Amino acid sequence: MRLFATQTSPYARKVRMVLMEKGIACDMEWVDLRASDHPALAHNPLGKVPVLLRNDGEPIYDSAVIVQFLEQFRPDPAIIPHDPEGRLRALRSEALSGGIMDATVAWVQEQRRSKDCQDQALLLRLRGKVVAGLTTLQQESAGWTHGRDLPVLPLQQIAAVAATAYVDLRAPDFLVQFPDLVAWLHSLHDRPSVAQTEPQ
Repeated sequence: MRLFATQTSPYARKVRMVLMEKGIACDMEWVDLRASDHPALAHNPLGKVPVLLRNDGEPIYDSAVIVQFLEQFRPDPAIIPHDPEGRLRALRSEALSGGIMDATVAWVQEQRRSKDCQDQALLLRLRGKVVAGLTTLQQESAGWTHGRDLPVLPLQQIAAVAATAYVDLRAPDFLVQFPDLVAWLHSLHDRPSVAQTEPQ
């Protein structure tokens, strides 16, 4: 299999962490999304990453769908609970982290516009979404079995690492009011799936 990704995409990082936690070998192909002919376009008409290319040539996107495929491809070790309620909570938490990523990406894109073209009301709304998401994520993380004590990191924690670390990378001041979440993230720094997927 081959994964098309960028070094800083939190969505790709989530998939890369899942691959490592489940011990699935996968070739990496880094793409430059600014290029008009980057290779991911041949497999995803939207040109977004990550894209997972299966061995039979079938492409899979986006990150949440790739995670579901990988869980089916290699069920053991499981990163998603099998019981319906546990599965629902895991997928809901993944969606929460995904929403934090979405809002942060949109905030970054708006910030990159020239100052006189930025929509300040939009920036405030996006910041509000990120902060609201992080508030819930910090509350959820307080009840998790710490990742350093687990043989495999569950999906909730994988997605939370990707989301929180991306906020830390792009808008670190958003995290000032979440010291417990930041401490949790830093405590996982030495876990291989976390350390080896940090943006370069």
